[in-house]
Amino acid sequence: MAAPVDGEPGSPVVGEGSPTHFVPGTDPARVLTLTDGVFAIIITLLVLELHVPDLAAGQSLRDAIREVQPSFVAFTISFVVVAIAWAGHRDLFALIRQTDRSLVWLNIVYLFPLSIIPFGASLLARYDDDPVALKMYGILLLALTVARLAIWVYATGTHAHLLLRPIDRRSRRAAIALIGLPGFAYAIAIFVADRSPTGSLLIYAGVPVVYLISITLVRTNAPAGAAERDFT
Repeated sequence: MAAPVDGEPGSPVVGEGSPTHFVPGTDPARVLTLTDGVFAIIITLLVLELHVPDLAAGQSLRDAIREVQPSFVAFTISFVVVAIAWAGHRDLFALIRQTDRSLVWLNIVYLFPLSIIPFGASLLARYDDDPVALKMYGILLLALTVARLAIWVYATGTHAHLLLRPIDRRSRRAAIALIGLPGFAYAIAIFVADRSPTGSLLIYAGVPVVYLISITLVRTNAPAGAAERDFT
């Protein structure tokens, strides 16, 4: 007679904190499949906004390229933001053993501002010096930051049973700081958009650079075995 499978009638009862515990429908694979698909579509939509310029009468290619420069700036900023968002999502779900209903919905909320970034990038490309476009773009990035922070706090806090292994307090706080600090910068960019559109745009461009430098320093200086070592 075959041994009963965990979760089937007659199977041994395994505690929720046990690594072998599994509840049907909690496998993170489907969440990752949906999320990766959304990320792929977003990157594709960002690329589709780049167009080869048409030359007007008497116009040089150099001048035409200069006219589409805002599109390249908006694409580059947005691409790096999306890449960082994907890497951060990967880092977290590499630690996830199983999901629950709240984590699934938090992930869907996370995908909402993320999926609107191509629209924000398109708006920024066409109206890069307009405070309204800059503010809307900043609101999207700020919402994305808040959603990412909520997922991390939820999964690594009181619901740590969802993880493959516990996260030490140092690593958890380091991640909260890395995720949260860009949000403050985006808030400043939104605030100064009316007075200094160029300054606002420079903040959006500079935040990913500062983030990548910061996460490299955190990873390098983390003690052996700490979760920060795997941050990307």
